[in-house]
Amino acid sequence: MSSLDSLLTRKAMAAGVVSQVQTDTSIAMRIRYVGTGTVTSVTVTTATNIVFVTSTGTDTYLFSAFTTLGALADAINRDGRFEAKVLSDLLSSATATQYVTGAITAGTDANGVRVWDVMLDTSAALRMVVVLSANRDFDMPKRRVDLREIVYAVNMGTAAADSTQVWLRRGRTETKVLGLLSVDTTETTIRFADGEGTITGQVGDEFIVLVRDAAALADANTNFVRVVGSTE
Repeated sequence: MSSLDSLLTRKAMAAGVVSQVQTDTSIAMRIRYVGTGTVTSVTVTTATNIVFVTSTGTDTYLFSAFTTLGALADAINRDGRFEAKVLSDLLSSATATQYVTGAITAGTDANGVRVWDVMLDTSAALRMVVVLSANRDFDMPKRRVDLREIVYAVNMGTAAADSTQVWLRRGRTETKVLGLLSVDTTETTIRFADGEGTITGQVGDEFIVLVRDAAALADANTNFVRVVGSTE
């Protein structure tokens, strides 16, 4: 059990965190190269595959063989040339017809690690997803996160019950902790206990917030989903 001093110290070191996505900017999976060569390209072909070309060869992962995002990430990690981290999506999400197609331009995470981000295609996936996590970047120590507020405006086809959801990811287990009626287009704010309450996870947990539609979700420039919380 943690001592009172350690709990007070952790509380005093808490930091606010905000994460927001817009149309086609939900990072479903973040990838880095851990091999000994160099990377030529990382390319997504919608409904078909993701292909890695490096100086040591070509690795192709068919979405028909790895039908969920979790299975795809596991396959990439098993091969040991790249490391994949699932971020703004659920492990159980289908891989087919979900991602922005084309060659992925390499970027860097907050730790300066060179990464390739696989983005959700908003109108194809019919959802916008954002993760609240202290571990979204590589080589970060595990911390605890608290979810305090959700704000979104999404141009959807039909508002429906259970179409605004909060999931808790703990290791390989994802559990839905909240499902609410969605609101079409209008900016909507969800707070807990008038802003005084939070949904609190354990060290290493992540919260996935998604706004979805059953049939249509427009690629509107005004679309966004924002989560606000803190890390300890």
